[in-house]
Amino acid sequence: MRGMRARIAFAAAALAAVAVLVAVPLTSASSVDTKLEIGYNLRLFGPGIGPGGSAGTFVASGAVHDSGTVTGHNTITPIGNDGDGRIKGTITLVGQLGTITEEFQGLAGPLGTPHTAAHGTFTIVGGTGAYADLHASGTFLTVADFTTNQAIRTDGGATN
Repeated sequence: MRGMRARIAFAAAALAAVAVLVAVPLTSASSVDTKLEIGYNLRLFGPGIGPGGSAGTFVASGAVHDSGTVTGHNTITPIGNDGDGRIKGTITLVGQLGTITEEFQGLAGPLGTPHTAAHGTFTIVGGTGAYADLHASGTFLTVADFTTNQAIRTDGGATN
């Protein structure tokens, strides 16, 4: 009888362990699918890039698993005399599974220096292909080096 109870207890413990191993990945997968992280490597000036424009590549993870090219355009309006400005613009991502159009706005500064940063919010406002029904928003951070005409940008957000 003691041997039977031990086997039942062992079987119950094994089933509980299996349930945890199955439930944890399912919970993690659902939270990852709503998160959106995008990294950009951008050129600020050069052939085919007009004033206020940028072009480069992106890699996305989470709700979007894709990579490809990106083009963007922004305007910066100075605020007072402190060297900062309001930035507003659009970015279009062209991936293997479709396109994503994003609008963003925030603050940039210091303006007129070799190295500047911008941060603010973004909203995905359109898409095609696999992204036709994608709705997401979040925050962005861009750091630019005007001596090399390069910028790195990251977006972090979630699908709505």
